Amino acid sequence: MKTQANPILCDGCARPATPAHIAERLARLERATRFRPVHINVLFIALAPAPRPEDDFYGPPQSYNLFGSLMEALEIPMQPADRSACLTEFQRKGCYLSYLSECPIPDAPAETAAAISALCPALIRRIRFNYKPKHIALLGAPTAPLIELLKNSGFAPHLLLDGGQPLSLPVTPALSPSAGFRSVLRTALSSGATSEIRLSDYDRMQSNQA
Repeated sequence: MKTQANPILCDGCARPATPAHIAERLARLERATRFRPVHINVLFIALAPAPRPEDDFYGPPQSYNLFGSLMEALEIPMQPADRSACLTEFQRKGCYLSYLSECPIPDAPAETAAAISALCPALIRRIRFNYKPKHIALLGAPTAPLIELLKNSGFAPHLLLDGGQPLSLPVTPALSPSAGFRSVLRTALSSGATSEIRLSDYDRMQSNQA
C-alpha cells in the first residue's frame, strides 16, 4: 500500500504549503527586512498580508488601502512615483509592519480564530526576542482577540489602542484615518523611551532550555 508523504507546513502560517507558497513568504520577508528599523518604535501588527502579491505593503503595493492609511496617519507625504521613499520615511520614524500570520489566510471567522490560536505564541516570541518594540499597535478589528493575549504576556504597557480597541483602518483609500488613530500614533511618536520589554519567568525558562 502506498503511503502518502507528510505535507510540508509553512513556518509563517502553520498550514500545509507548496514550494511556491514558501517562496512567496520568503520574498515578502526579504522585502520587509530592507525597511526594518534597527530600533522599532511602533510595531504595527495586522492579521495577515494582502492575498495578492502585488499588494504587499513592502512591495511597495499597488493597493493604497493599508499603505495610504498608515502613511497619512504618520503624516508621510505620498509619492506615487516613488513609494520606496515613503517606506524609507516609515522606517526612519522607527515604524515596522508585521503580521500574526506571515502568509495570507482565508477571510473567514473560523480561519481567523484558528490562526490566532495557532500563531499567537510564535508572535509573542517574535515580539519579545526579535522586534523588542517600544509600542505595539494592532490594526483592524480581526486583531481584537490579541489584546487580552498580549496583556497576559506582559505587553499591556506597550499597547497602542483606540478606545481600548485595535486601530481602525479606512476601508477605502478615499477615507482618512480616524482622529483617534492619528492621536494615538502622534503620542507614541512624540514620547520618549518606554520601559523595556522584559522576560517573564516562563520566557527565561524557555530561553534557557533552547
